[in-house]
Amino acid sequence: MVGVGRFQAIGRNLAKGKTRRLSVMVLLYLLAGLALWASVEVVLWSEQEALARLASEGRDRLTLYGEALHSELEKSRDIPVVLASEREIIELLSVADPARQDQLRKQVNQRLQDIGRTLNASAIYVLDHQGLTLAASNWQDPGGSFVGRRFDFRPYFTAAMEGRVGRYFALGSTSNRPGYYLAMPVKSGDQIVGAVVVKISLDELERGWRGGGEQVFVTDRFGVVFITNTPAWRFHSLGQLDPEQSQALIASRQYGDMPLPALTLVPGPSVTSVDGVGYVMVSKPLPDGEQWVLHVLMAVKDSQARARDLGLLAVAGASLLIFALYFLIHRDKSQRRHTRDLEVRVIERTAALLETNQRLRGEVAERLRAEAELRAKQDELVQAAKLAALGQMSAGMVHELNQPLAAIRSFADNGLTLLDRGRPERARENLWEIAELTERMARISGQLKLFARKSASQVQPVAVTAAVQNALALLQGRLAADRVMVEWVPPANELWVWGEDLRLQQVLVNLLRNGIDATLGKEARCLRIEAQRREDRVRLQVFDNGTGIAEDVLAQLFDPFFTTKPAGEGLGLGLSISASILGDFGGHLSAANGPGEGAVFTMLLRAAEAP
Repeated sequence: MVGVGRFQAIGRNLAKGKTRRLSVMVLLYLLAGLALWASVEVVLWSEQEALARLASEGRDRLTLYGEALHSELEKSRDIPVVLASEREIIELLSVADPARQDQLRKQVNQRLQDIGRTLNASAIYVLDHQGLTLAASNWQDPGGSFVGRRFDFRPYFTAAMEGRVGRYFALGSTSNRPGYYLAMPVKSGDQIVGAVVVKISLDELERGWRGGGEQVFVTDRFGVVFITNTPAWRFHSLGQLDPEQSQALIASRQYGDMPLPALTLVPGPSVTSVDGVGYVMVSKPLPDGEQWVLHVLMAVKDSQARARDLGLLAVAGASLLIFALYFLIHRDKSQRRHTRDLEVRVIERTAALLETNQRLRGEVAERLRAEAELRAKQDELVQAAKLAALGQMSAGMVHELNQPLAAIRSFADNGLTLLDRGRPERARENLWEIAELTERMARISGQLKLFARKSASQVQPVAVTAAVQNALALLQGRLAADRVMVEWVPPANELWVWGEDLRLQQVLVNLLRNGIDATLGKEARCLRIEAQRREDRVRLQVFDNGTGIAEDVLAQLFDPFFTTKPAGEGLGLGLSISASILGDFGGHLSAANGPGEGAVFTMLLRAAEAP
């Protein structure tokens, strides 16, 4: 202990006189002040570091909770879209004959009940243009049936009647249970005749949030908590509601008769207090356009306790040093003869305290290093989860790319044959086809990426000839294997329609596959494609020489989940989805039996000018 020996030597020299003792006192005062300053700095630094770390963790949790909420809300988004295009629902909202309306109501009630049970939806119901419920999945519930009830006061009904998608969270006026409402307008021609509404319960989502260890909640545009993993906070507001806000909530009956008291929330620059408990609060608006805000509160109790422990250790050391100084200054004169020994002891104690302080700093650094390693491991777990998701996506991508790969193989084999026969120009054409197919594969992977992110497609002018030829190229292998002949003469002047290239090809591939299946068993199997422009519309037709469509099947052909194929070979969604895609383009899909044998599917699309 060379340092301690030096302090002892200094103490012996200072004890030789009053002047030197005074110098020791001054030195000790400086050391005490330094110790107090270091203690305060350690506490402040530790608290700020803990709060910053909590805020970073809160932002990570905020992203995860936001993705979970978005996924929960979006998984039922397609239900009202498909139901709004069903023929029976449109007719129920349009027919004037009471007898026919009663017959349709019974059919739609049963259908909504079946779909609601299958998808575990809280309620599915159909509203006319005045907000009156004509049919509902809970039509058999004697105490909670929606049939005959009016919901014209709900904002989601107003949005649907204006041609928009209605999104709303509220207490059920009949069931008094909270839920998320998704409403889709129902059109007959260009006229909105009513709406289809789906109510989704978020109980399961809230139960999942309760395992995270922090407080999570979502507020509406008025600051009212309506989704949370802390039930005692539900239907409380972040601040006092003004009279105008209260009147708006009463008029819409969004939360029924709930009093909506304010949380005892005290915001601060770093820490927010709720009911006397301190939290680090991070928030972000949700992108659904409803002015919802997601909040995550991370408790600071443990972090403050760690900072307090460090501060107590430092203050204890400083207090011990100050007490020693006080004792030295105010001791009795009769004990001055022991001055030298006491000064030496104080210096030794000071050295020990400095050493302890250094050791505490080392322990703090070690704890910070361990916490950094923990955060790194958490980042690795997040990356592993992302890689697992990419693995699941790759399975779907392989399925989508199989047909272009088969077409590339076919073009490559044909190109080799053409080169062997001395026909390089035809081989060059095959190489161009392969280049176009590789470009299409890149576009398919891009489309899958867009689908995974729930991105909306942009309607733009699409060339009909290119769409048909790309669809035929994708099915070339199957057409050759099944010996199906295709008659297709592109129009002399290119036809352009409003749509989206990949989704239009998806519809064509679906119709051509159905045509191939329909000709099974025929000696000469044939498909024919025709395209014509009629004023502001383009008619694109797919004919087959199969057995045709039975009359009782024709009326249900575009209903979701309806199929004539054997079990395991189809879900009955292809034609329903194809009709919805053309509806998004402003077009229409219909089916009929052909003039001779077989069936014909007709696509009417809006004509566009060449870009």
